[in-house]
Amino acid sequence: MFSPYEELEYLSDYLPEEGEAVLVVRESGELICKPWSQDDLREGIHDSQLYGMLVQANERLNSVGTMPLWVAGIALVWLAIVVHGLLGVGWDRWYLIPGCSIPVLYGALYWMKKRQQAYFQNAILPMLQTELRNRQTPFYSLLAGIRQHEEFRCLLDEIVHWSPLNSEL
Repeated sequence: MFSPYEELEYLSDYLPEEGEAVLVVRESGELICKPWSQDDLREGIHDSQLYGMLVQANERLNSVGTMPLWVAGIALVWLAIVVHGLLGVGWDRWYLIPGCSIPVLYGALYWMKKRQQAYFQNAILPMLQTELRNRQTPFYSLLAGIRQHEEFRCLLDEIVHWSPLNSEL
C-alpha cells in the first residue's frame, strides 16, 4: 500500500497538458484522477480586446440616450417658465408642472429607447456579429458573459431582444 504522497507522485505522471486541470478524489480508499473544467457560463469575458469592444459599445449606447434627457430637462424648465410666467398661472396650481412633466419624460424615454435601438441595429450589432463569427463564439455564450458584468446593463437591455435565429429584434 502506498502512502498518499506516493500515490500523488504516481498520478503526476498522468497529468493533462499545460492549461488543463484534474481533480484528485479518493474513492474506496484509492486516489482517482478526473478531468476538471471551470463552468464557462460563470467565467465572464476574459479576452481584453472583446471586453474593450463591449465597454465601448455600452458607453456609446449610454451616450446616445443623453440627448433626449437633456432636451426633456430643458423643455421642462421652459414649460415651467411659460406656465407660471407668461400664462400667469400662480403657484397655487403647482400640480400642473408635474402633470405636464410625466408626458414629457415618457416621450423622452421613448425617444431615447428608439435612438438606442437604431444605434444598436446599425452600428453595434454588425460589429458583434463579425466578432462572433471571427472568434467562433456562440451567441448565447457572449450573452452569458455580458450578463455576468453589471456595467453592461445598457448593452444587455438591447442584446436580449435580438435572436441569432431570426436576426431581428
